[in-house]
Amino acid sequence: MISDPNLILYACIAKGTTILAEFSCKEPGIESLAQKCIEKTPPFHSMFSHTVSKRTHTFLIDDPFVYFIISREDLHKSESFWFLDRLKTASEDFLLTGLIVGTDDLTPNCLQSHFNPVFSELMALDLVFVGSPAKDSRNPSMDSDRGKGTMVAPLLGQPIEGLKKKKRSGGLEVNGGDGVGMDNTVDLSDDFRDFSISMQKTGALGSGGERQKAKQTWRKHVWVVLILDLLVCATLFGIWLWVCRGFQCIDA
Repeated sequence: MISDPNLILYACIAKGTTILAEFSCKEPGIESLAQKCIEKTPPFHSMFSHTVSKRTHTFLIDDPFVYFIISREDLHKSESFWFLDRLKTASEDFLLTGLIVGTDDLTPNCLQSHFNPVFSELMALDLVFVGSPAKDSRNPSMDSDRGKGTMVAPLLGQPIEGLKKKKRSGGLEVNGGDGVGMDNTVDLSDDFRDFSISMQKTGALGSGGERQKAKQTWRKHVWVVLILDLLVCATLFGIWLWVCRGFQCIDA
């Protein structure tokens, strides 16, 4: 169980670089960042987690599917992998139902309606998802975009009247008006740049490690073949000596 669902900013199921179903909070740019992260899925891994700019990007990779979340760094790693593992199980169970035939022609967000309740259940949220059947939706700020599940975080307090300060810290810019509200703009470009650099380093290390491992395996196979050849030759030579009783065949 996720201790604090508000720590999860984004979650998705993808096949290759195609996102099949996703859940995101209303944070500007989070979906484009997630798409770029999916495109940079680290090779040679089944699980991967990386924290940058106080956000943790966590992958669970079961080729050709990728299960991915972006969370705040306060979310414990074990909770992240628990969430992804449950999402993977739900995906496997859905594929076993036979509602879709084959996975070669899956289109973006084609599984969204099936996984909206799954996302809600995993985070123990009582949410009304856009695009899902609902008799009454009292929140007009929830709009549809390709049928994706979205969530609007509740305000934790009322705006302070006369607030005119402007802060910029860690890419978060807050503008205060005449006590009528606040406008949050999140700059995620630095996040992806750092994440991309980390992925490149990880990919280089993984590729180098795989190359070294393959080289060691090849050497081991060569030695095994040489030793087997030597044993066969020695055995044949011994049989020849036994048949000829030494070197009598040569003397004859």
